Amino acid sequence: MKQLIYPVVIALCIGTSAFTLVNNVTSWKVKEDAYQIKFTSSKFDGNFIGLKSELLFDENNLEVSKLSATIEANSINTGNGMRNKHAQQGLDAANFKTVTFVSSSIFKTANGFEAIGNLTIKNVTKSIKIPFTFTKNGDGGVFAGTFSVKPAEYNVTKGGTPDVLDFQLNVPVTK
Repeated sequence: MKQLIYPVVIALCIGTSAFTLVNNVTSWKVKEDAYQIKFTSSKFDGNFIGLKSELLFDENNLEVSKLSATIEANSINTGNGMRNKHAQQGLDAANFKTVTFVSSSIFKTANGFEAIGNLTIKNVTKSIKIPFTFTKNGDGGVFAGTFSVKPAEYNVTKGGTPDVLDFQLNVPVTK
């Protein structure tokens, strides 16, 4: 009986270890004082703060990698108090406190990576693609990406809202 138990225990240990290695993915923490979420448009530019995220990313294990982020809708800053208030009203920040993105898949591309997932603004969720790069340096790295959003597609239609917002992300992280 002992002769049968040892091989089974060894096989289970090896199998469990292999499974753990396959599902191992690095959890990255945002450097709170260093990230930037900027946007530009034909009418005004600005940024958001209040980033909360779960960044599980390993460039060699993309099938289990996941990126999710939330920003506070009322944190929009255009450099003009009145415009900020109008933008908050357009986002209906009183009722929809956050803007969220949750990836469903991540792929390697010729220029870096692409996260496909759901972006939710106000009461509208749409699938989008966010191309990004990840530059690793020591125990840290930087996620950087750009993408565009048409506010009207998310029911953001307050007068003065630009047709397109181009976002630039620069998110330094540590393990």
